[in-house]
Formats: sequence, structure tokens, C-alpha cells
Amino acid sequence: MDIEGKTETEVRRRLNRLKDRYGSFDVHEETVENEPDFFEQGKEMAKEGWIGDAGAWVTDEEGRALMIRHKGAPDEWGMPGGGHEPGETMEETARREVREETGVECTVVDVNFARRKTIILESSPEERYYMLTVVFDARYEGGTIAIGDEEILEAKWFSEPPENVLDFVREQVAEWESDN
Repeated sequence: MDIEGKTETEVRRRLNRLKDRYGSFDVHEETVENEPDFFEQGKEMAKEGWIGDAGAWVTDEEGRALMIRHKGAPDEWGMPGGGHEPGETMEETARREVREETGVECTVVDVNFARRKTIILESSPEERYYMLTVVFDARYEGGTIAIGDEEILEAKWFSEPPENVLDFVREQVAEWESDN
């Protein structure tokens, strides 16, 4: 099976597994054009078993949310998350990334949303592969903030939303704010 078929099948399998476990959730569809070098890098990672990334919206018993600032967007707050490692479930990826980036342990309780991306080669659109991003809702289980990733500038618990948040977490922040 070629990489297009392999990744399409794996993304579908993972989405079905998540829906069986957590029930219905939104799946956003996105198509991205990559330049040749970036496309090939992703394609090689996919051949090794990489399928995308995962993160978690972690809240504690006080209703606070755990957020991070990343070197890539130093003036905006987002949620912990990052790249899938071959052999992990998407839940394992999210928990590992939360732990590595913040020092906090969490339990995944639901799927907030998923994004299925079609990655196409900009110079040859018929060449493609697929990837999956999953954002989970998670509950704080223990640990104190201890940044373990050089890309993370700061991790912090918030009782109220910070002023500057990344686009992809705005909806979650608005929902959290209305619940508090």
C-alpha cells in the first residue's frame, strides 16, 4: 500500500476508535499544500509510523485551565500538545506532551475535536498523505509545573482567560469562560 492509502486508512481507523470510545465529536477537514522538502519530510515520518499530533485542554478541580506559551508564538497562550510518536495512541501522545511540556499529569476524559488534514505536494497535487490532530479534554491528576521542553517559554494555570490566545484555542477558551 502506498503512503496515501496507508495514512488514509490509519487516520480513519484512529477516528473510528476514538468515536467508539468517546462518542460523537467534530472532525474538521483541512487541505494543506506543502513545498517539496517539507512534504518529503512528513512523508518519511509517516512511513515510520507518525500520524500527526495531539494535545489536551487540562482543567483542575478549581476550574482553572493549564496553558503554555511556545517559542513559536511567544506572545500568545495555547494548550500543551505535540507530535505523535509511532506506537502511541492519540491519548498517550496528549498525556506525554502535557507531562513533557508542563510537568503535569492528566487523565483524558473526552475528545474536544479532531482535524483530518490532507497534505498535498504543491507542485504535484495528486501526491498526498493524511494526518490527524486530536485535542482532548483532560482532568488534572497531579504534579507541579516544571517545564521539560526547551520550546516552552512558560506554563501556567489560569482562573480567567489570558488576553492573547492562539487562534486554535479561542473557541475552547470562550466555552471555558462561559462555564466559569
